[in-house]
Amino acid sequence: MARAGVTKGEVQRARLALIKAGKHPSIDAIRIELGNTGSKATIFRHLKDIEADEGGSGVPQGSISEELLAFVTNLAGRLEFEAQERFDTLKARHGQEIARLSEQLATAQQEGRTWRAEAERAQGDLAAEKAAHQRAEADLAALKLEHGQSTAQLQAQAQGLQAQLEAAQNQVASLEEKHAHARDALEHFRAASREQRDREGRQHEQQLQYLQREVATATEALGVKQAELRTALQEKVDALALLTAARAERRQVDEQLREMKTAGERLAVQNQLVEDLRSQADRAAERYEAVRLRAGELESRNADLEKRLAAAEAAANTQADLVKGLLERVGHAPTPGRSKSKTVQGS
Repeated sequence: MARAGVTKGEVQRARLALIKAGKHPSIDAIRIELGNTGSKATIFRHLKDIEADEGGSGVPQGSISEELLAFVTNLAGRLEFEAQERFDTLKARHGQEIARLSEQLATAQQEGRTWRAEAERAQGDLAAEKAAHQRAEADLAALKLEHGQSTAQLQAQAQGLQAQLEAAQNQVASLEEKHAHARDALEHFRAASREQRDREGRQHEQQLQYLQREVATATEALGVKQAELRTALQEKVDALALLTAARAERRQVDEQLREMKTAGERLAVQNQLVEDLRSQADRAAERYEAVRLRAGELESRNADLEKRLAAAEAAANTQADLVKGLLERVGHAPTPGRSKSKTVQGS
């Protein structure tokens, strides 16, 4: 193990030994001559003292060539020491810069993996949305086939559903375009990362700035997509709440219609209740119309509920037809008083 600290005399003896051997007395050579003992700074300090002593003694230490050689060797040792110190400083600074760049690159790669996972989840949501729209298209085609002979109002509603479906398809196309941009941004990010690893050093600052701009663009696009998804989910929740309320109102109307049907069976013996039943039927028809209008509003807000709303509307139309048929049968049914009078006249 090398001992710490060397004396000025030891440095001077090692220096003279190297000069006599015809070798250059550099700091490293003197340290090797000393048996790898002492620090370079200590050896350099002793060399400066020796040079000062030799320059001010006024007594020649040897020939002019030896003095000149000693001066040149001391100057070379000083230059070598200063160059070594500068090299060590630059090397340490470069190592810190490389570590910082490596850390930034690892962070950027982690963010890239996170964005890629977000894009994959968004693609899954988009696939589910496509499947839902495909089911909606199939349902719409079935409805068109089933209600081909319907009235102009049903045709207008079908056209409205088609327009809503086209709007939904346009939204899906827009989402696909946004996802394509996000994928392109991620691919560009990967290419830029590979280029950055290949050209670490002189162009690292420009590459990092470029990657930061790409990251900001991808982050903004993903933020917009997430906001759109949250808005769509909230609209679905609101539409489901409104649909639940509409179903509750429809059940009430169904209950009233059943009550009216029971009352209609007793019209043959309760002639005085005819007008009341007609009034109740009018109110039920008005409530049904309100329910149908509200169901139409729900259809315009959420394309996924088209099938259920259409089924509810068809059921309500069927019940309305039953009520109208019942009212027509009630209106044409003979009253007890009239039947009695006819019997008397016949007798």
